[in-house]
Amino acid sequence: MRFVLLLALCLVGFSTALSPARAADPIVSPERGSPLRAAVLDAARPLFEQETGGPVEFVINTLNVMGEWAYGDVQLQRPGGSPIDWRKTKFAADFTQGMLETGHNLFLLQQTGGKWIVVEYAVGPTDIAWDWWRQQRNLPAELFGASSADFPPPARGAQPRSGN
Repeated sequence: MRFVLLLALCLVGFSTALSPARAADPIVSPERGSPLRAAVLDAARPLFEQETGGPVEFVINTLNVMGEWAYGDVQLQRPGGSPIDWRKTKFAADFTQGMLETGHNLFLLQQTGGKWIVVEYAVGPTDIAWDWWRQQRNLPAELFGASSADFPPPARGAQPRSGN
């Protein structure tokens, strides 16, 4: 009996050790003007400037940070609040066909060596692009502004499913 109890305690300890430490990290939404918010947005901005062919400002829909991970859902605009003319970007055909949700542009960053690095992004997705990112990295749905009740973690050993 003592062996079974010891084995059970070891298994619980082992599974706890394998679970990501980031699960204990709180999810924060960096305040406007904070150094964290500036660092996260400044890391994502060059990518969206390259994708849209010009400088951008962000209108934040969601911006969350949890430990080494940051997620953003942003609307893009030109400096001063001018809208982006999507017909003059490489997304012109998608925009014209209604296949670009311009109010939602997503990014996932990971902090590595003190720097935020873009690991995933989507310009104007018409689906829930972040769910695949969440599944691949075993991140909580709350980081993405959703509920784990609606997007439960994948079962242990289960392979994430692509939308393709």
